[in-house]
Amino acid sequence: MIVVVYGTTGELIKIGPLLRALEQRGEPALTLCTGQQVEQIPPMLASFGLSEPSIWLGRGRRDRDLRVLGDLPAWGTHVARRFARVRPSLRRAMATDARRSLLVVHGDTMTTVLGALMGRSLRVPVAHVEAGLRSGNWLNPFPEELNRHATSRLAEIHLAPNAWAADNLRRARVRGRIVDIGGNTVIDALRDFGHAAPTVAPSEPYGIASLHRQELLGQPRLLRTTLELLAEAARDRPLLFVDHPITVAAISGAGLDHLLEGVQRIPRQPYRDFISLLRGSEFLITDSGGSQEECAALGLPCLIHRRATERLEGLGECVVLSNMDVDVARGFLRDFASLRRPPLEHAGSPTARIIEFFVDAGFLALRRPRSHAPGKPNVRASMRHS
Repeated sequence: MIVVVYGTTGELIKIGPLLRALEQRGEPALTLCTGQQVEQIPPMLASFGLSEPSIWLGRGRRDRDLRVLGDLPAWGTHVARRFARVRPSLRRAMATDARRSLLVVHGDTMTTVLGALMGRSLRVPVAHVEAGLRSGNWLNPFPEELNRHATSRLAEIHLAPNAWAADNLRRARVRGRIVDIGGNTVIDALRDFGHAAPTVAPSEPYGIASLHRQELLGQPRLLRTTLELLAEAARDRPLLFVDHPITVAAISGAGLDHLLEGVQRIPRQPYRDFISLLRGSEFLITDSGGSQEECAALGLPCLIHRRATERLEGLGECVVLSNMDVDVARGFLRDFASLRRPPLEHAGSPTARIIEFFVDAGFLALRRPRSHAPGKPNVRASMRHS
């Protein structure tokens, strides 16, 4: 039995192709959702054509997405208690499955670490997708770098997106199996889920800004200089500014809304719509590692407004790391057109390589079954209601 734990849209985007591939094989995963971003996950599942979670372990903070650090203790406690209640049922379900059981986590969130701990509690191997990314700074990005190190210590199967990430794991002497899957699963997400007609795109060339990390939002002076730069950029071309709820709260709390009067503010977009906007834009200014990977795949000029990044994709090509230096950001805006690259051509599928490994390791059947075995209980349906 394959158990997949996720809780954020970033995880779902990149693990979604794996969930779809397992369903297409007739061996759907049993999914546990911690609900870190409980408001965004249900519509994204519907958009991707994926099943609802088998079990909701949490539903954010009072049925809304986690927004501040103060939301974490109550949410984490609820998730832990809910898992403790369903753990015996999970153990029984695994015992009835003839195949080896495996728990899969993704990325670098609090859910990633919690999921890995759940796998240890269930006494099954933990597979970490997107393993081995490192910034080289334990506290930057925070807490993602710490989450990755912790998960590497808990996992037994490390599914690294490239040789560099795999080498990082070997140098750290992590236990278990290190597998280079030849790419980030965002490649599959762009192929499977990243096509839609744009809904809010201007008729003339435009740029996009999408910023939501506490590294920026928690520093009022840096936030002000960044917004002033965006307002300056909006004088030359339309600039779409994504209103993440946490970003809106930080800007309003600092009294800086007036700086964006010349900027076109848009609500947070569904994944398909956002990728459509990216495809049609001239550049992206962001602090999202996932968006860095997407821009690298699309060949789109991208400024990563952070002090450090744990990803190599696009660096030195179409991606520039600002190191929170406004002069670097201003230079990017002057010369972004020279950074445009053709979209990358990818041979094969990272998700398909994960499936191949799972088959070789005995976690999946060698051949795709046509249906469930006669008389076998529908574990996913029974677990959903436990």
